[in-house]
Amino acid sequence: MVRKQVYLTAELDARLRREAARQRRSEAEILREALAARLNAPDTAFSVGASTDALWDLVGIGASAAGNLSERVDAVLYGKATARR
Repeated sequence: MVRKQVYLTAELDARLRREAARQRRSEAEILREALAARLNAPDTAFSVGASTDALWDLVGIGASAAGNLSERVDAVLYGKATARR
C-alpha cells in the first residue's frame, strides 16, 4: 500500500468517524472503499447527476445536523422556504 495524506473538512471527518464506528471498521478501510467505488464508477454518476438533480441534495442528510428534512423539504430541494401551518 501507498501512504497518502488527505485534508478533510471537520464535517467529513466527523461523518467518517461515525461511519467507521457504526461499521466497526477502520477509517482507512472506509476511505479506501469510498475511493474505489468513486473511481470505478462512470463519471456521470457523480458529476452530472450530482450537479443537475436536486434529489442529490438529500444524500446523507439523515446523518447530518440538518436532519429535519420533513420540515424543510422544499428549501432543500428547490431553495424555497416551506410555509408554516
